[in-house]
Amino acid sequence: MHGYPERLQCKIMLRKAECLVNLGRLQEARQAISDLESNLTAKSTLAVSPCQTLQRNLHHLKMKMQEEKNPPETSDALTKAFEDMDLREENKQISKASLCVSLCTDPLKGRCLVATRDIHPGELLVKEDAFVSVLNPGELLPLHLGLENKWDTRVANVDLYCHRCLKHTLATVPCSGCSYAKYCSQECMQQAWEHYHSTECSLGGLLLTLGVFCHLALRLTLLARFEDVDRVVRKLCDETDNKDICLSGNKNLVKTFNYTNFRESEEKSKIVETPIPGCNVNGKYENNYNAVFNLLSHTEKHSPEHKFLCAVSVSALCRQLEAASLQAQTTGLKSSKLKAAVTPGLCADFTLWGVAMLRHMLQLQCNAQAITSIQHTGKINLTFAVYYWSC
Repeated sequence: MHGYPERLQCKIMLRKAECLVNLGRLQEARQAISDLESNLTAKSTLAVSPCQTLQRNLHHLKMKMQEEKNPPETSDALTKAFEDMDLREENKQISKASLCVSLCTDPLKGRCLVATRDIHPGELLVKEDAFVSVLNPGELLPLHLGLENKWDTRVANVDLYCHRCLKHTLATVPCSGCSYAKYCSQECMQQAWEHYHSTECSLGGLLLTLGVFCHLALRLTLLARFEDVDRVVRKLCDETDNKDICLSGNKNLVKTFNYTNFRESEEKSKIVETPIPGCNVNGKYENNYNAVFNLLSHTEKHSPEHKFLCAVSVSALCRQLEAASLQAQTTGLKSSKLKAAVTPGLCADFTLWGVAMLRHMLQLQCNAQAITSIQHTGKINLTFAVYYWSC
């Protein structure tokens, strides 16, 4: 074994088997245990005390393998099976949705999905990736001050999941410009940099302080620069005076429900010509920034304290973005990373970006979805992702 001392080979083989069990690679672990048992049988000259310790540890390892009811292979298999699932018949009005649902709108609750027929158990209704997601860093108790706690070496969510695709990974690829972002591969790191991390890279500490919702609002706006966020926000500002925040690009015949009496809702429902916010000119609902921007924010229902806190958070973030932009310009854009971070859309008008981010922060309170992953250790990992229809 690569020149390893013969008297310690059984010990290193046991460690290999333990690592394979913890990684969930049970088939390889069984083979490693078999090799270890053969090695123990062949080495009858091993001292009694070390041999008893190895046998005891090997017994505990076998018991652990038997108690392993849900190995990671099962989870991976379920994930792959779900990815392979397809919609039986795709909806022409709603991309990535089944024909058994239709899109409706309500002036109080916004967009919603309504069943058009009986839905069978296990039937796939919607299969769509989140428009944007942010990994929740999780919460760790503060360390007690002392010489023995000079460095915090505890493992958190940010160390176990890819910051772009949220895939669980043990060997992360860190960002070369900051100590926060980690990815599962070079491809994920490159895509994150091109889409949003070139701007977020220098703001890691501030984003951690402001919270997940503020981080998610910034990332939404950064992704929107590919779809001309300025045009969308300017249209919102122009229409706010008319008490109309819906993009009236299309006019479809949609069902508007009367919620005053639920039992008679279907009898009182009527077909009226009402625009569905977020659809394109052809009336189709698609996965784009326009659909996210037109989610209801329910501004009037938020407390004044909460709206003030959101506004201050967005203002602080915009000031930091503007400072980073000015710093990049005064240094002559010598650094390639600074050059990538200062995009034309970002330097155009921070006021418009602030409007968009504040709107998103208010939207997220009632439209963000937390995806919870429960680990065998009992810890809970949260990931926020924006979904496009109201619940």
